[in-house]
Amino acid sequence: MDLLISFTPYLIDWLDLIVRWIHIIVGIAWIGTSFYFNWLDSRLDREIDKDGIEGELWSVHSGGFYNINKLKGPPKEFPKELHWFKWEAYTTWISGFTLLVIVYYFNAESLMIDKNVNDISPMNSILISLIFLFGSWFLYDFLCKSKLINNTAIFTILCFIISIILAFSLTKIFGSRAAYIHVGASLGTIMAANVFRVIIPSQKNMVNAALNNKVPDLSQGISAKTRSIHNNYMTLPVLFIMISSHYPFTYGHKYNWIVLAAISIIGALVRHYFNLRNKKQYKPWILPVAAFGMIIMIFYTSLPKIISDKNTLNQSNEKISFIEVQNIIKYRCGVCHSKNPTFEGFEEPPLGLILETSDDILKNINKIKTQSIDSDIMPPGNITGITETERNIILNWIKQGKEINN
Repeated sequence: MDLLISFTPYLIDWLDLIVRWIHIIVGIAWIGTSFYFNWLDSRLDREIDKDGIEGELWSVHSGGFYNINKLKGPPKEFPKELHWFKWEAYTTWISGFTLLVIVYYFNAESLMIDKNVNDISPMNSILISLIFLFGSWFLYDFLCKSKLINNTAIFTILCFIISIILAFSLTKIFGSRAAYIHVGASLGTIMAANVFRVIIPSQKNMVNAALNNKVPDLSQGISAKTRSIHNNYMTLPVLFIMISSHYPFTYGHKYNWIVLAAISIIGALVRHYFNLRNKKQYKPWILPVAAFGMIIMIFYTSLPKIISDKNTLNQSNEKISFIEVQNIIKYRCGVCHSKNPTFEGFEEPPLGLILETSDDILKNINKIKTQSIDSDIMPPGNITGITETERNIILNWIKQGKEINN
């Protein structure tokens, strides 16, 4: 039994690795097919004069030529094997949810909860997470089935406003990193549910109608096309959220929900440009606008911090000793980031990062500054109780030259 208990943390780490690997692989497959079929449908030559053919595309790849035809209706004779594109979506969501359980639910107290934001129990945080995940789908589905869906502009604006409200709410419930992940998980749930509940049933309806010589329900096809377009535009914001955990200046920003909203708009704009380009509708102004938006975000997230850092340095002329800095790191960071962590639940230092010796600290000082000074995401949920004064002491020591003095 003792051996099993000792083995558990290592098993969870390996499960994290394996599931994350699967999630990335199937996610690439899903997004790749989504992008490809949107491109394909837009690039078809529809001016051809061939019986029963709506559009045609010639392409060359991997040393061969391909001739792809889109039929005006169902084939007169169905092939022995008809390929369905659904398991990429299903497996992406299943692996993503499993990853959410392994990484966040199993570590709810340290990764989901920030007591400076909202002091809730781990069980309540998990329950709220599930409500957001599945509630987002039911709300979105309700809006799609309402008359608002007939007005694209109003529908889009309303959905975006609701998304901002939900993102803001999540930042007031969870820690910043968990809040971002849950926005992405909610969007991913909507995308996968669109496939499972609308797109695939529509395709089955079309196939069954053809096999039984009946007229398919056209409304299902229209709804499926609409949901597919929605999925297409949600892709880039979801991908940004997936990589955002590597960039604490985004989710660790004071107004992280604004940062998320702005970058999501930029991502949707980029996607819109390529969607129009695929249809040979060229709007060259879109990409410069998106680029200018990113420049604004760079200054918005960076300048206030630079000014604050300078003010902090000017307010203190007292020489900071390395011993003082080392003690702060030892008691606020070292309980996890040591060869033998003393914090409950950690058998090894997270990410293999060790902060015990002066060399360890100097070697990783940029990581310390990024995670604990430029943003307050470390320690996660401030579980070790680092104070703003202590953060400023480390910052001043860095600005004073990072000297190893007494």
